[in-house]
Formats: sequence, C-alpha cells, structure tokens
Amino acid sequence: MTAGILQLRRDVGLLTNIRMGVEIAVGLAHLTNRRLLLPFGETVPNAPRSSIADADAGLPASLLDLLELPVEIVHPDEADDVEALRTETHEWPAFTQKVCVVSDEIDTTDPQLSAFANGRTSFVRPPTSDAPLVRIDGRPLSFYSYFFFAPPAVRRQLHAVIRGVRPRRPYVELGARIASGLGPYHALHLRRSDLTIGIPAYGDVTPDDVARTAASVLPTDELLLVCSEVDRSDDLFQPLRRRFRNIIFANDLILHDHRKPFLSLPRHEDNVLGLLTQELAARATTFMGTAGSTFTAMIQRQRLLRDPNERFLFTADFTPDGPTFIDGEFVETHEGCFTWNRVGYSLSPDVLAWFREWPEAAV
Repeated sequence: MTAGILQLRRDVGLLTNIRMGVEIAVGLAHLTNRRLLLPFGETVPNAPRSSIADADAGLPASLLDLLELPVEIVHPDEADDVEALRTETHEWPAFTQKVCVVSDEIDTTDPQLSAFANGRTSFVRPPTSDAPLVRIDGRPLSFYSYFFFAPPAVRRQLHAVIRGVRPRRPYVELGARIASGLGPYHALHLRRSDLTIGIPAYGDVTPDDVARTAASVLPTDELLLVCSEVDRSDDLFQPLRRRFRNIIFANDLILHDHRKPFLSLPRHEDNVLGLLTQELAARATTFMGTAGSTFTAMIQRQRLLRDPNERFLFTADFTPDGPTFIDGEFVETHEGCFTWNRVGYSLSPDVLAWFREWPEAAV
C-alpha cells in the first residue's frame, strides 16, 4: 500500500447526507493528491420508514455498491495497514460553519470571499502535510457549492471531479428506462415525517398549502409523479388528488410495475429505491421539491447539470420572513456575488450549507 492517504471521519446518516460528505471528501482528496479512506465496508442505513417488503429487501448495500467515486481509494481489505501509518489529525467539528479556501493566494479579507462566506468566519485550507495519513475529524454536512471557495479555473476543475460521485450505472439505466416509458410527466418530491420534527416551522405547512402551490406551477391535467416516503394512502395526498387528474407514485411505479427489473439489480434495498426515484424526478419535464430536504437538493442539482437554466422550485416557503417566494420559487431581490446573497434568506449561514442546493454547483 502506498502512502498519501486522506481519511475523513463522518457520522452515519442517510445516503443523501452521506453523499454530501463523500463529495467533500473527494474534493479534499483531489486537492491534496491523496487516496481517500472512508468506512467503505460499512452498510449504508436504510430510511427510517422503508417502503420495501422484507421479502424483497435483498442484501444491504455499502457505499461502493451504490456510488462510483472518481478518486483512488483505500479498499476495506487495506484498512488494517493504515493503523500503523504516521498520522496528522485536523479537527473540523462543524463543516456547516466553515469555508474551505482552496488557494493560498486568497486572503481571508478578500471581498468576494466575504460574500461567499455569507457570515461564516471559520476558514480552513486543504491540509498540506508530509504525513502518510492525514485525518480530518468532523461531520461534512455541506454542499460542495457552498463549501469550496477557489479561483474560477480551479473551481471548474474541482467541481468536475466532484461530479464524478454518481450512482452506479445499473441504477441509472433502470431509472432512465422507466422514465422513458412514462412519456411526458412532471414530478413532485414531498418530504414529511422527520423533517416536520427537525424543522418545526415546516410542520405548519398543510397538505392544502402544498397542493395549492403545486397547482399554481404544474399543469393539473398532465401526469404527476409523486415521490415521497409517506404511503400513497395517507391523507397527506388528498388535496393533490383533488387538483391533479393523473397521479402516480414513484414507489408503486418501481416496486410494482417494474418489480422484476428492480429485484434483478445488484442491490435492491431502500437506498437503491431512493436512487431510482431521484433519477425519475431528474428526468421529469418540471420538478418541485421540499426545501430543507437533501433528497430534493440532489435532484435539483442533477437537473441543473443537464440544463443550466433549470429553476429551483419548492412546494412551500416556511423560512423566517425575508425572502420573496413567488410561484414556488425563491426570487432574487438583493445584490450580491452569489445566489445566497441575492435571495436573502433569514437563516443562519450554517443552515444554508444543507438547506438547499445552489446554482453555483454547476459553475
């Protein structure tokens, strides 16, 4: 095993949150020219409320079962050898409050960096060390678009590498095949359950609020694909059913209509169901999501990378007074270098690290 390893310790979480951390780790491994060490042998947890029958759940999946990575990695069978390496450890306890300044030539008083930081005052740089193993301890809960600040040429290259973190081909291909069989359709991701607990203000958003916003943007006489962890029989969807004539649910479409190809995938557990659902939503004519959901954010980014003019549409605004929300969209009403400056959320800077994805992801 060669030296030059970057290890990033992360908290266990759902796949979308884990993927955020993996993207940050890949970016840091690329910038430091090191192999990446993550707990690749661990099982990725399923969602709290699984939609897959126990008989169909299949084998649990590891990170490498689900995602392709664009950097060299330390495979699980090499992990024991790492313990003997000389290690330099960096404590980065709150990634959401940090900005990684990629270039040594950028001073922290730079006005554009201040705009990027958006009130954050903790700046870090990719670690430079001759230690065989560099370890970063912290929870990397941030979108790369909001974390890495770099000169334009470096940023473009870095973002291109990070975008190499993507679902494995069998899942993408099945999602594309299912989508092509639907004809034209629109998609809506409605996240509820734990999000109403984690963001109490979201609990005040009613199903009628969601349906009213969706109907103001999406054609009510065209096919609507609903993506949600909530069962289709729940009263949550009754206002949508009253407004939209033709509704189908992603879980039904994948697990019932396409059950056989789903069960033929290398893995067919809850995380794979999520990847297929994201692929379907990413291919819809129009997509509306839930603010505060990293699942929505990943879909919006995927759509943005296909179309740089993609609008980020949401089913409701439950943020504190400040931004302007019109027809499902947070409208830019302020001056500033970056989208988070121009929208003017009344949210703390660390919340904006995960609350939504940003158009800067495609820059």
